[in-house]
Amino acid sequence: MSVKFEKTYKLQNLEKPQFPENRDEVVALLTSTEVRKAIAEGQDRYLPWIEFKEKSWVPGNKEHVWSLMQSQRRANNKITPILDKLGRYYQFNPNSHAQFVHEVDLELGGALIGVSDFSESDKRQIIRRNLIEESIASSKLEGANTSREAARRMLNEGRKPKDRDERMIANNHAVMKRIEEESKLEPLSIELLQDLHGQVTQGTLANSTHEGAFRQTFDEKGQRLKILPWDETTVVYVAPDREFVDAQLNELIKFANDKDGSGFIHPIYKAIMLHFWIGLLHPFEDGNGRLARILFYWYMLRKGYWAFSYLSLSEKILKSPKQYAMAYIYSEQDDFDLNYFIHYNVSKLKLARDDLQKYLKEKTAENRQTLKIIQSGHNFNLRQLNLLQFLSKDEQQSTTIGAYHNLNADVGPVTIATDLKKLVQGGFLTKRKSGRNVYYFPTTKVRALFKS
Repeated sequence: MSVKFEKTYKLQNLEKPQFPENRDEVVALLTSTEVRKAIAEGQDRYLPWIEFKEKSWVPGNKEHVWSLMQSQRRANNKITPILDKLGRYYQFNPNSHAQFVHEVDLELGGALIGVSDFSESDKRQIIRRNLIEESIASSKLEGANTSREAARRMLNEGRKPKDRDERMIANNHAVMKRIEEESKLEPLSIELLQDLHGQVTQGTLANSTHEGAFRQTFDEKGQRLKILPWDETTVVYVAPDREFVDAQLNELIKFANDKDGSGFIHPIYKAIMLHFWIGLLHPFEDGNGRLARILFYWYMLRKGYWAFSYLSLSEKILKSPKQYAMAYIYSEQDDFDLNYFIHYNVSKLKLARDDLQKYLKEKTAENRQTLKIIQSGHNFNLRQLNLLQFLSKDEQQSTTIGAYHNLNADVGPVTIATDLKKLVQGGFLTKRKSGRNVYYFPTTKVRALFKS
């Protein structure tokens, strides 16, 4: 079925090279060391044609070299169960990123990223930090307009969101906590998909009836759902018919529950595929991106890769949103090659892992400082030490009884109040009232306490 657009809309189609007629002449180019190096470089970086053609290190006729590289890509690919509305199945290379996949398997126990060296209390704090960062970044990708600091404060203090933007973040955080604590144990179903979507979009959509409800082929104005990430006129994707979506969601669920008969696919690839598949189908009017990234985590945690609780994928995607959108476009428009999307996600996961390792080194140094303070005779408990350590980094930083309790939910409110009271009495915190809230700020004694 052809798609009609209003005159103000234009489709974004990728430029495609002309393939050579004389195949034997092109194959002969493989005898060139420079050509083989260019192909290897293009493969390693998984470049699309529009970038490959601009590289000075590609020798001779770039269309000919590209055709050789494309042949290698196709030869290594395997069919996936992901079907396009045009009737073509997406493909991927199950042997790409072999080293990273191996490292992911090793990190199942948290050994390589160093998490196993931390106490259970520290681990929960690190997970909490990641859930907050992931929730903020995933929501900002979908248009939430609030500062990170304000969003962190809202989640740490446990206060109610004051507008739609904060509601998006609070919803996302609640769903991420649900995935990490409960839903990772559930098989995927239509009901779970709708429930997760309803929770992540609650109170954020213009039409509340769309919360947790699959969209129709045409909206109230008789228009198809169009994806316009750059501006208000450039269409990069038109969502498929509802009938197609319904049929494919059943396939997606079987795939997610390992019931589709497609054989073994490494969980990291399957999680990325689920992420892509939801984006491709766009089964809901809004909130599809947040749901897609949530399903990525759901699958990784369900398969036992608990170290992914410590990584924030969306935080890295947020730094390159156009590349994120283009990874979808390249996969859709370049011969249904899912490797573009896989390559992008793997590159962001590597960055997230690197950042986590850096954070863990800082945390290890902080723990050494804490041990020195304990040995010096100060009568702090671990909760108080963690708070003082956090406040020592910024004299403008503060906490409240609610925020402190959120971080230490395993103890009661009386214990929380006693902790803070003793720190005030010891001269380490000072109280300031603002409206109905009481804030606790660090004194100069805190910074002196944590000097190296």
